[in-house]
Amino acid sequence: MKENMKKIEETMRLSIFEVFEKMFYIFLEPLNDESDEYDMDAAIRFKGSMSGEIRILLSMDIVKTMIQNMLGLKEDKITTQRMEDCSKEAVNVICGNFLGKLNSSKVFNLLPTVFGEGSDEKSRDSGLSENICRMDFDSDGGRVGIVATLSDQIGRVVDCSATNRPLAP
Repeated sequence: MKENMKKIEETMRLSIFEVFEKMFYIFLEPLNDESDEYDMDAAIRFKGSMSGEIRILLSMDIVKTMIQNMLGLKEDKITTQRMEDCSKEAVNVICGNFLGKLNSSKVFNLLPTVFGEGSDEKSRDSGLSENICRMDFDSDGGRVGIVATLSDQIGRVVDCSATNRPLAP
């Protein structure tokens, strides 16, 4: 079981790095502590052989950098709607990349992404009772956090906090 947890954690980290490098041309560095410097978040839930939610926490600066790098827009052309769309697309692609790498032979149902503004991600409870693990990253363009809530098909919690701290309830 411990080997599986390590695989899940490493797969998630690899997916995050891959999406940010290839899609947004942003190189992330892991942080050793949690950051509260986030202005918005987007989340996606999934169901299948494993169920859960992936939530991405983003600083305003990183979202603007993501949009500029992906769409080639100048900062004065970045709208609130584009920031929401970019945030939702990022979490969608990270989740799809993660699930595909974890087990490409399984089918997962993805629910529509949701978006929120503000820095208190704890106030937007995912409604899932499982344990939560978190990874935070920094870059020249701003900060990114990922909060993953995972359980297997029969509801057992998948502990992905081997090297990450659980988020307080």
